[in-house]
Amino acid sequence: MTDIKGDRLHVRLSASGVRRRLKGLGYGVRKIQSAGRNEAVIIHTATGQHLRELVALLQDVIVTPLEPEHNDT
Repeated sequence: MTDIKGDRLHVRLSASGVRRRLKGLGYGVRKIQSAGRNEAVIIHTATGQHLRELVALLQDVIVTPLEPEHNDT
């Protein structure tokens, strides 16, 4: 099975909750997958203005990835 092509956006909201928020909007969303309880992954191809609108719509539930720690010792 191949992975769906596109960028991934992790959110702290159930997959059905994300679908409700995005119903009828599009924004290049290809698939919404559950990633556990009250967590979902949005696979999208949005760029430019559509990406900004998608992020603005979900800004209260987006999980920002942690930056890797650097050991400069």
